[in-house]
Parts: sequence; C-alpha cells; structure tokens
Amino acid sequence: MSEPASLIDPSKRLGTVTRVTASAVDLTLPNALAALGRRGLAKGSVGDFVFVDCDRSAILGRVTEVGIPDRQRNILEHQIETDPTVEPQGRVQLLATVSKTTRKVTRGINTQPRVGDGVYLAEGGALSNSIKDALEGDVKRDGGRLLVELGHLSGLDDAALSVPPEKLFGRHCGVFGATGGGKSWTVSRLVNEIVRIGGKCILFDPTGEFAGKVATAREFEFSNDQAAEGRLVRFPSEKLSELDLNALLRPTGQSQGPTLRSAIISLRLARLLLADPERFPQHAVEGSDALQIEVQHNNQTVGFIHLDENKTVAKANQQRKPLGRVQLMLADQLAADDCDFDLKVLSNQIGKECLFPANADGTFGGVDSKQVGYNNTLVIRIETLLNSPDMSCFFSQDGLDICAEIEEFLDDPHARALVLSFENVSFKHNARELLLNALGRYLLGIARQGRFRQNPLVCLLDEAHQFIGRSVGDDQSSVNLDAFGLIAKEGRKYGLTTVVATQRPRDVPQDVLSQLGTLFVHRLTNERDRETIERACGELDRSAAAFIPSLSQGEAIIVGPDLPAPLPIMMSKPEKGQQPESHGPKYQEFWGEPEAVSLIEDFDQNSRKH
Repeated sequence: MSEPASLIDPSKRLGTVTRVTASAVDLTLPNALAALGRRGLAKGSVGDFVFVDCDRSAILGRVTEVGIPDRQRNILEHQIETDPTVEPQGRVQLLATVSKTTRKVTRGINTQPRVGDGVYLAEGGALSNSIKDALEGDVKRDGGRLLVELGHLSGLDDAALSVPPEKLFGRHCGVFGATGGGKSWTVSRLVNEIVRIGGKCILFDPTGEFAGKVATAREFEFSNDQAAEGRLVRFPSEKLSELDLNALLRPTGQSQGPTLRSAIISLRLARLLLADPERFPQHAVEGSDALQIEVQHNNQTVGFIHLDENKTVAKANQQRKPLGRVQLMLADQLAADDCDFDLKVLSNQIGKECLFPANADGTFGGVDSKQVGYNNTLVIRIETLLNSPDMSCFFSQDGLDICAEIEEFLDDPHARALVLSFENVSFKHNARELLLNALGRYLLGIARQGRFRQNPLVCLLDEAHQFIGRSVGDDQSSVNLDAFGLIAKEGRKYGLTTVVATQRPRDVPQDVLSQLGTLFVHRLTNERDRETIERACGELDRSAAAFIPSLSQGEAIIVGPDLPAPLPIMMSKPEKGQQPESHGPKYQEFWGEPEAVSLIEDFDQNSRKH
C-alpha cells in the first residue's frame, strides 16, 4: 500500500475551495486555462478525480464543470494571443470520505469541506488502493482474496480496479449500454473472469456472438441442424409447464380450453396408473394392446379404467365411478403443473374428451361429433407444433437433454462455464421466450433445493429486454416471462444470482431493476433509458449521469451499494479470442464488388443508347 502522505501531493494542487454546498464545492482553477502554446501544462479538466484536503480526512470528488466567470469572458477573447489574466473556476461533485490515517473509504461526506481548503489532483495509485481497501475490507479467504479484474479508472491508467465477486455478483448485476458502447465486451470480461477465479456460470447467448469466446466453456446450441456432434440440445417437453403449453396452443376459452385441460389430466392419470401396477393391477384385453386398469377401494374392486392401444383413457360409454375414485386417490399428483405425459397422443386424447352428457346409468356419454368439430382447430395446432422445425427445441427427439447436461455441468467440480446459444431458435410461436423462461424456471427449482448454497452459480442473460417483463400468448392463455425476475427477487438467498445485460433498460421492469446491486452503465443516448437508470440507483445523481451520453467505447460508470461512489471505469479489453462477434455489417468487405460495378456501367450504357 502507498504511504498515506501520497494521498495529498502538494505538487498536484489544483486550486482552493471558494464555495461549499451539500454535495459539491466550487473552487479556483488558476492553472486550468489552455493558454496559447501551453495547453499541455494546464491542470484541472472535467472528469478529473480530486481530493479536498480537510485536515484529518480527504474528500474524494470529481470535477464536473470548468468555466470562466461571465465578467471575465471579454478579457479572455481580447487577450487570446497574450498572457490572459482571467481566473478559471470549477465545480467538484463530492463522492466519498477517505481517512488519511487508515485509508478507509466511507460512503457519504462525513467531514464538510470549508472555504479555503486545498484541492489536489488524485494520484492513481493512492485512489486505487483506497477503493481496494474499502471493497476488500470485510472479505476474508485463506490463501488470498478472489478478485474480478475489471479495468482502470477513466483517465488514470495506474488506478486498476478489482472487485471481490461478493460485491459484484452477490446482489445481482446489471450491464446497460447502447449499441457500440461496449456492453458485450463487459459481459465477455465478466464471464471470463468468473472462469479465471474458479467460479461457475451459465451464459444465455441469444445471438450466438459468444460462441468460442469463453475459455474452457461447454457450448451447446438449440435448433441447429448443422451443429457439431454433441452440441445440439433440446429442452424436454415433459418439463414444460401447463401454462407454457397453453401459450403455445392458445385454446379458445369456452370449448377448447376445458377440453384441453381434461385431456391433460387424463394423460397424467394414464401415466400414474401405468407406473404403479401393484396398486393398480393391469389386465390385458384379448386381441389388442389395450389394457383394463383395476381400481380398488378398501380391498374391493370399484371398476376398471380402459386404456386403448395408445395408452390414452377411453371414456365413451365407460363407467364414471372408477375414474372418479382414482382422481380422488391421485389428486395431488394430478394437480402438478408439468407436462410429464406423452404429448404425441394429446390430440388423440382430446377426441376422447368430446362426449355427450353422462347417461343415467352412471356411464359417460358417447362421442359428440359437434364437440369434435369445435376442437378440430386445436388438434391441428397440436399436430402442427409437434412436427414443426421451429419447435424442435421442445418436441424433437434429436439432440441431448439440456437439463441432464446442466446437471452434469453442476456436478463436475472442474467445469466453469456453460454457454447456451439461442441463435437458431425461431422467433415464431414465442419459442425463444418460452425456452429461456423454462430454463430459468428449471434453474430456480434447482436453487430452491439448496444446490447452490455451497457452490454459487451466476447466470448471465444478454439482450434481457427480449425475455424479462413480458407475457406471451393471448388474453385467455398467457404466460408471464417471470423466471429471471423471480431469480432476481429470491435467487440470492439460494446462491443463484444473475447478470442482466440490455441496451434497453427502460424495458426491464422496475421491480427487477430494484433488485440489482452493481450496475455497469455504458453510453446511453436515449433519455428514457438514462432516466430509468437514475431512478434505479439513487447513488447516480444528475452530475454523474451527465457523463453517460459521452462515454467512450468500453467506458462505463460502475455504481453499487458496496462502492464508495459512482466510478467511471475503462473496462479492460477482452483477451484475444474472447472478443464477442458483435460488429455491425461489413460494408467495405461486401459492397463494391467488381461484378456489381460492371453491371451498373452496362446499365448506364444501355440507358444512353435508348
């Protein structure tokens, strides 16, 4: 650690405090003028970090404004080629308090500056060490602390910034920035740093730009016929929720909805009956593959449930009592929310639910052809989705079970990163949104079992505005995409945290933004986006937010409850081979081909002839 005396360097004095407010000070900046031929010698510019000397402590601040008093502006213009006598003034936003003796940085202004106090340019090493001590003070680990290396404070190449993962990911994290601001590079930096320090993470990649960019990562793809062997995966349809299925099928409320619900319960019932032959004896039907399932109560046979060759429940003209008895016996299992049944026979079962009212003798009515007609469009949608290439991420049998792969990844102590590419998942039928939401819900279910308490997991979600805070389906059968919102609200206590990255923070719900601890704010030009960020983090006042539209590529303001103040940081450039493929169209490479030029010339010549 640098000696405390270096915190205030007399040779770096910028000026003197002339006015004090609750959150800022005005000061003289006698050497701030870029005089003719001496611009490089000027001291004090917007963005500089400074220390205000307050006896036993120093106040960390940042210059936010530099100017010439109105009464002296004419003098400056008249003396532009001579030595001007004007006196520049500036304003410093007060950020935090630093003890000169202990170097401890505390949030807020514990000692108010006074008129006449000296203001000194902050030395990078001293500032970096002070922030480092503040961040690492309560983090202990045998063998040295783990630190995520982010970059350096803007304008101070020697002020490196490293943050313990507890301070960065412990309360969830947000990465915001417009196109070209460096958001993807920050995500790449974070995920590769997690790998470097021996953490565990899953990166959801909607565009495929991180393929091959994460060190030692296991990579998988959905819905890609050209995927390399062992990389194609699918989400098993039996782990979809009933709400997911409704959002895909969109049954009409009055006729198709109740029929679909009844068919799902019947197929669940068939699976439970077949899985427990001791409790429910099975009797073969001579001459066919159908089964009669015996239902008993108090050691007496109540009746039989008929399962046809497809193992669907036949109801037409069958006794109602055994079916009702079984539904009471298996009520809890039948109320489950998953789709753990054979979807391929769902349309068949729907046809068996279209019945006339029950008969007086306690049997179901016969098949009602009118109801069959009402449900015909539903049956067509089911068959279309089951056989559609756009839905292969759910219903195809090609590819590995992604849930099994996630389990294997979590159980492997040497596995560090898992990258899941959604690049080829169709936008039709809301397949992308439902797939990611199902994966998030699956991870949250694992977290609630306590799997991550001893081995925390970080989920990184790029293009989060596409998947959070929306609903898919229609008014009668919609699904809220709330899985990652729930992770943000309750995942922390289970050891499951998330990094939300988006270029449209205004589309992320406020209740999710409010759960984010550390924020990386890259360049944002949209006023609504900036206002959203200001509301989400109280530490980012208008003085600090004023820098957001002019941040350079890769530069961000990092804000968090564990940071002493909003800090501008230049993120370290990802290592070679780790830079995501987030470039725009390559006009110079693909435009201006000789063939195209010759075609235009031929067209011009023909036009002149005619």
